[in-house]
Amino acid sequence: MTETLGLSHHSVEQLVATGLAEWADLSERAELSAYAGRPVVWAARPSSEGLDILLYTEARTHSSPQQPPSPEPEPGHKEVALLPSEMTMLHLFLSLGGSLRHPPATGLDEAVRRAEFRKESNRWLLHVTDAQIASIAYAFYLEGHRGHVTAANRFSRNYGITYRPGTDAPTPTEPAIAQSAVQTR
Repeated sequence: MTETLGLSHHSVEQLVATGLAEWADLSERAELSAYAGRPVVWAARPSSEGLDILLYTEARTHSSPQQPPSPEPEPGHKEVALLPSEMTMLHLFLSLGGSLRHPPATGLDEAVRRAEFRKESNRWLLHVTDAQIASIAYAFYLEGHRGHVTAANRFSRNYGITYRPGTDAPTPTEPAIAQSAVQTR
């Protein structure tokens, strides 16, 4: 990203401040200046989270919801209850798989395939590991950058997990409800 792309220095500063971009160093700007045939005063590139958001957003605009089969719950995992719209987001995240710089946790695709839908609560129940829970938090973080923060906020409130850029891991947060919806089986 440089001023030639029509982005203001201020808007790029905001992207850098939120962890979605990083400034190019002096040697990178020198290379860009040689290529452009003029001095490049500033330049930035998307961070790994920024690249994932771009990829996720593109895929999200072209995705269609998928209905997973009924699964058997796995013992020894935590139970997570997701709304149907959140499962759609998770399916999209999984479909991007290895294309992401922060790919889904191992086994999350299988946990989603085995999820069980509860009609009475209108929720998909997944039995997942801590690493898979962190992956779900990251999927909702990506969705939040499309302007849909409800899933990330609900997940943080119910399970006490929020993804923060630049940490490569979710941050535990204090659940806002007395009894967490995450249960150990």
